[in-house]
Amino acid sequence: MSPKQIIIEQMASCRNQKNWFVPMYDALAGLTAEQASQRDESENHSVWQIVNHLIFWNERWLVRFKGVTPPKMEGGNNETFGNQKRNENDWRQAVKKLDDLLSEWETELMMAEESKLLSEPFENFGGEWIDVLTQIPIHNSYHIGQIVHIRKQQGTWDSNQGVS
Repeated sequence: MSPKQIIIEQMASCRNQKNWFVPMYDALAGLTAEQASQRDESENHSVWQIVNHLIFWNERWLVRFKGVTPPKMEGGNNETFGNQKRNENDWRQAVKKLDDLLSEWETELMMAEESKLLSEPFENFGGEWIDVLTQIPIHNSYHIGQIVHIRKQQGTWDSNQGVS
């Protein structure tokens, strides 16, 4: 299997293909806006905030992968978690946007030449696309695990989705 095929498979595993861990599709299935907005007493993020964060980073790197420079990042990583609303329509739109981005990543990767993976994402990056592309699924899967953990704490996790 080529490096490109491995990354495509990892992206699919994060999106909707059951593999060694629960994919995003299952991690978010059946979750309401109210449940997605819940936070504990700590500084931990809500599921909705984690979804916002994943949208931000997946979109930012995807735009760059398509050859466009994203807007200058304002603030730090904490701002990428954003705010959430408690309305079902906004929640469904956020979930759809994340799924669309992950789907688009798969499509873009399938269409990309293998040689692109060995090119620099932007001037003076100091690495190759392969370096970034191997980290994106790790980042996504880390946050999928957080989502499942939060849902278990809430009592909203259905263990039939793959993790008891």
